[in-house]
Amino acid sequence: MLVISIQGSFEEAKQTIQQAHHVGELIELRIDLLEKNDLSHISKLKSFAKLPVIFTLRRKDQGGAFEGNERERKEKILELLSLKPDYVDLEYDCTFADKVNVPLIASYHDFEKTPENLDAVLAEMNRFPAAIKKIATFAHSSLDALRILQLVQTHKIAGMCMGEKGKITRILGPVVDTPLVYASLGKETAPGQVSAKELIGLYHFNHLNRQTKIYGLIGDPVDKSIGHLCHNHVFQKEKENAVYVKIPLTPSEVAGFFHEIASLPFYGLSVTMPLKEKVAPFLDGVDKEAKKMGAINTLTKREGKWFGTNTDGDGALDALETKGTVQGKILLIIGAGGAAKAIAHAAKDRGGKIIIANRTAKKGEILATQVEGMATSLEELPDYDILINTTPIGMAPAIQYLPIPEESIRDKKVIFDVISNPKETKLLNIGLNKGGQIVYGYEMFSRQALRQLKSWLDRPLEEEKILSLIESFAFL
Repeated sequence: MLVISIQGSFEEAKQTIQQAHHVGELIELRIDLLEKNDLSHISKLKSFAKLPVIFTLRRKDQGGAFEGNERERKEKILELLSLKPDYVDLEYDCTFADKVNVPLIASYHDFEKTPENLDAVLAEMNRFPAAIKKIATFAHSSLDALRILQLVQTHKIAGMCMGEKGKITRILGPVVDTPLVYASLGKETAPGQVSAKELIGLYHFNHLNRQTKIYGLIGDPVDKSIGHLCHNHVFQKEKENAVYVKIPLTPSEVAGFFHEIASLPFYGLSVTMPLKEKVAPFLDGVDKEAKKMGAINTLTKREGKWFGTNTDGDGALDALETKGTVQGKILLIIGAGGAAKAIAHAAKDRGGKIIIANRTAKKGEILATQVEGMATSLEELPDYDILINTTPIGMAPAIQYLPIPEESIRDKKVIFDVISNPKETKLLNIGLNKGGQIVYGYEMFSRQALRQLKSWLDRPLEEEKILSLIESFAFL
């Protein structure tokens, strides 16, 4: 159930309660965070609520704002019971729980960490007579969040992680069958709390359940990615019972990640830097395209086993070939990093002739050799049919820069920039003004995302419809 937490002034609380009726299933009155929390004002606020109500008067050592002693808190809570709340939330070690004659939510909070032995914490809580048990800890890594999701799935408790790396515990709550997920309609009442608007609008929270399949992005950083916007939009329009989340993950955490998700319903993953070259040892199979590139950007689970591929190169070539085949054409690729490598291999497979121009000559020469092409310096660029920029030069906010001198941008050529922000880079703008055909960075993204979806969903897709969904929602 989605719980909307209420705090602030009387008028703010009243307004939030009215808004909560449209999105929530329970209302939590955070009495310690209300400006007016005398019996009269709480009674009025409760009367506005058309949903079941939780009373919470949290003491300071558990993250609340109640400044009195425990005797005073007990008196206040017992007084509030006259208003007949549906639940009262108390700390699991509260000494007066037996005096409370309404269903209890037993809470455990750790604002510094996620304890290693969560089962021991739960065993301690089991001595508390509660209708619902709730554990909230701080996530220092996504592994902490995944451990909490496992605990919730196994023991049917309410569990969540605070902090940015704990957000997935709130989004995925219904998938692991948690009884409570807390959200805000304004100011958050816990660090890392996700707004109800985001949960419902972006992640389609009300449609998530135990049959929902989890997909996601792993890497570090992941905060700038728009993958969650695109994939969740497609899932909704295609009526797929699936959700896509962003999971920050470092190379040292990869082994632990695959261990933690083994019992969770993950079925596919996008992989970004710095993990594209790190995940292979943990997979059951890697296809020939990914092996050639030495990098993996897509993971798919089939019959309990994980397989890796790379859709970057073919996604880029799919976008390029909307302007005509690359077979027999000369492709000048600026850069020799991961994107350049993927595009060069895919272009070679489709009959293109590859030239690599890179700031570090040796790195460019190595890639050119791998694709049976040639390397050149950025100062001596040969003629070409297609120009591809795979470097970050020209990306926001430094949009005034070009990856090559302006005079090297030839007339009436195909110009492709993998940068998607801004949509129209300086390079593309000049290419267009010189009579060229341009390929936007988002076109590569949308086509590699389409290939990921085809791998994950393993069913026929209306490709133009999917591309339109991705591009219109996230880019145009």
